[in-house]
Amino acid sequence: MIEHVPQLESVTDRIIADAVLNLGIYLGLYRQHEISRRALHTLQQGGLGQRRETLIKYWEALHHAHDATSTSDPPGEHTLRDRIESEVFERLAKLLEDPAPVVELIEPDEPPPAPAGRAARSATAGRVVVVGGVAMDHLWRIRSIPDVATSTMAMNYIRSPGGKGFSQAVAAAHLNLDVSLIAAVAADDAGEEIKAHLVREGVDTSLLRTIPNPSEQVRLQTPATGILELPAGNSSAVVWRDGVELDSSVIDQRASAIKSCDVLLLTFEMPLSVLRHTLSLVNSSSTRPLVIVTPGQPYADGHLLSSALRHIDYLVAHLWELEGFAFSENSMYDPHLLSGELLSLGLPSLCLLVDRGGTVYRQGKPQQSIEVPPSDLRESSITRDAFCAALAARLADHAELTNQDIHWAAAAMACFAETYHRAPAHPLRETVDKKYRELFPDDD
Repeated sequence: MIEHVPQLESVTDRIIADAVLNLGIYLGLYRQHEISRRALHTLQQGGLGQRRETLIKYWEALHHAHDATSTSDPPGEHTLRDRIESEVFERLAKLLEDPAPVVELIEPDEPPPAPAGRAARSATAGRVVVVGGVAMDHLWRIRSIPDVATSTMAMNYIRSPGGKGFSQAVAAAHLNLDVSLIAAVAADDAGEEIKAHLVREGVDTSLLRTIPNPSEQVRLQTPATGILELPAGNSSAVVWRDGVELDSSVIDQRASAIKSCDVLLLTFEMPLSVLRHTLSLVNSSSTRPLVIVTPGQPYADGHLLSSALRHIDYLVAHLWELEGFAFSENSMYDPHLLSGELLSLGLPSLCLLVDRGGTVYRQGKPQQSIEVPPSDLRESSITRDAFCAALAARLADHAELTNQDIHWAAAAMACFAETYHRAPAHPLRETVDKKYRELFPDDD
């Protein structure tokens, strides 16, 4: 079968037969093009339904990898399953009965297909490392927070992997970036579930730290978060870490990966001393990556980090998260005054997000509005994660932030907010591109 699929006359037939039959003939070819690691993993290890969905979603990209243009729009799932596949298999059956001369599956200059596992970095993919936290989220959607000594019925309950580090890593992987996550999990079922989910999303988990149990009697648990979410997206959370977190020795062991990436995403989910150590390590490198930091959840005293602000290229935050950095009560409530204080301490850029977008403040440049369409979803950390990942995707290509980059990151936030209540998944690169062209047509 493997030797006959490349003999099909139509490129579309070859792509469909390879994906539906799970032959993996063209995985090596797809790895050289801008096909996300998430899609590659699904094509390689996903079920038939998942492979069909990926085939449809990446229809044009898969054709471009073959240096071909599709002669038709992507088919619907029913059309693919009920008609097109049957037609392709009929043509394949004729080849099996009367095969054409055997041809090489791999061109002379084409590398052989890579083995199963982490995909190689493509020439266009940016290398991103995320240092943050992961947790098993338990989310209850409720109409109102109950008073003390009372209870309320939840409208929905969702258990899923989460954490800001987790969310930013997945968001970046959806944008076709080559992403590794540095975080800590326990040696338990929840930790294994989180790792498996990351792999399915195309995130490299080789840099994760699994903390062993101290003894047979003492069993650590992977961090967990209980979230109460109100209808408009406002939420409250309770976090349990059980001592499962990063320390400076983990950062040192992964120093090479941190220093060699294009963009480093950091969150405040690690101890302050570890964040300081990471920033110091990056600053000591002659070819340092760009650093994007999100201060959630904020440290009790933001001033403890003030001396390290000059090592941060982009601080992406909500106003309430920056209260600890304020030098006066006035600046706690005045974003322009607070941004001026942070820039005076050496911070190059601040992206301050609010419900309806936000503002970018940069040293020596005029401030710029971050414009997004109105949304029922209030300011949230997960929309901010989409913004950070999109910012990383653009800055991996060029270090200097442009107005178009800010608009593209705003489009990523808008994409996520649109689908959050129906299907809270971070958008793919092509989805962001489409929204960007829709929202900012003048950028072209």
